[in-house]
Formats: sequence, C-alpha cells, structure tokens
Amino acid sequence: MSPFNYIFLWLTIILVWMSAGSGGFAPPGRFRESSALVGNRLYFFGSQNTAQQRDNIYLDVTLSTLNTTNPSWFMSNSIPADFLLASSCVGGPNKNTIYLLNHLTTSNGDSNDTIVYAFDTVATSWSTPNISGQIPPSWQQFQAVNDTNAWIQGSNVNALTPRVDFTATLLNNGLILYIGGIADVGTIYVSEIPTYNTNNNSWSTMFATGDTLNSRYSHTAVLSPDGHVIIYGGVINGSTDQSQVLASLDTTVNPYKWSIKPIIGNNLPPSLAWEVL
Repeated sequence: MSPFNYIFLWLTIILVWMSAGSGGFAPPGRFRESSALVGNRLYFFGSQNTAQQRDNIYLDVTLSTLNTTNPSWFMSNSIPADFLLASSCVGGPNKNTIYLLNHLTTSNGDSNDTIVYAFDTVATSWSTPNISGQIPPSWQQFQAVNDTNAWIQGSNVNALTPRVDFTATLLNNGLILYIGGIADVGTIYVSEIPTYNTNNNSWSTMFATGDTLNSRYSHTAVLSPDGHVIIYGGVINGSTDQSQVLASLDTTVNPYKWSIKPIIGNNLPPSLAWEVL
C-alpha cells in the first residue's frame, strides 16, 4: 500500500469518526483515548469521560466495505480498569495482542508503577501479562511501542529531552522515532528527530530535510509499509495555517525528508488533536 493510500485510509477513519451516523452503534464523542490497529479493526480504549473509561470499541476499516455514512462500529469486552491518558501498542507472536499501559489501578487510584493489561483480539479476552524485569514508575501522555515482553532499563546517554504528547514510531530496522511534543525546556522542532536504536541500546538525532513544519504536539503518526511516517493534526504551535495538518516523513533516504501533503476533495476533516493512533 502506497503512502497516499495510507493517507486516504486514516483520513477516511477520521471522517467516519466524525460522521458516525444513524445506523447501528454510533459511539459518543471522546478524547484522550488510546487506539491500535490490528488487521482491519481499529480499536479505541478508554476516555477522559468517566462513563467511557472502560470502553473497548472498534471500527471495521476494510476499505472495500467501509461506509462513511453508516459505519460498522462494535463494542468489545470492557477493559478491566479505568483508562485515560494511557498508551497502547500491538505485539505478541502473531501481532494480534494489544498492550495497554496506564497509571491507574483497578480501583481508579493512581499507581506508582506502570499498569499493563493485554487484550487478545482473537479470543477477545483480557489478561495481565507476565513481564520480566523491574516495573518502571507510572507515566501518562506518553507513547509505547512493542519490541520485547521484558522491562529493560535503556541507556540515558544522549536521550531525548523530557516531553509529553509526542509520537513514537518503531521502524522495521529497530529504530524508534520520537516526533514533536511539548516540554518546559523550550521549542521542540519537528525537524530534529531523536531516535532510539533497540538493536544496540543507543540514542542519536536525525536532522530531517525537506519542507519546514511548525512545531506540534498531540498529533498522530502511522508507519506505511514502504517506510513513510505520516503525521496528522495536533496543536501546531504559533500557526493557524491548516495546510500543514498532514505531512509525510520519508525514512528510506538519509537524512530523512519531510513533505507537506495537501488535503483535497470534499468534506475535508478539521485539524484534530489528542486523537491517539
């Protein structure tokens, strides 16, 4: 699938969410949820809204049958605990298990440790995975990617500056790219991309070329099969220019290269923030 097909898929998903219509199950609006794509199902977990914090819903995004007027929404088995400001990632031997990482206990109290639940999308069942290593302190407004089922203390040498509301994308070569975010230390430039190498436990920074993007946070990022990281929306610092809401980072070239993508057609979506993918 080309980057442009991926752009079409994710923009269609956004439009479906906005226009969930008169037929079938139409979920109410929510924010600060977590989400993960497994096969042709896009799962959403939890919410800032108290009544939705154990929700587990999914949308069938099969392109050949996707109907934006009457989308196919489904409710799945509820999360065992309340979830908001959490992170989700896909893993397991067959890449059909979703891991949720949170800072709330089953009684909705703050935990000093990261709480992890696993959802088997085939059996539609929840479990508490047995993860080796020391459980790290609790976090929120972070992004997780899955590479191993063990807690390991990574290197802090040349690590990225503290930040929240960024995206983390695991490339096929084992590099994790951290794009954007907001911090107390000053502006975080999208052209300066901290990378963590899971193969040798080291940090570096990639200075991307191409189109100049304004700094942003609370955006989304997805990886296409051919190595493009596509970001959408977010809070774009210092600008009301809607032409920058969609951009693609080509990671097949060195240095990486940004390209701003125009959004054309009818029924265009607005710029969205805190829509975690």
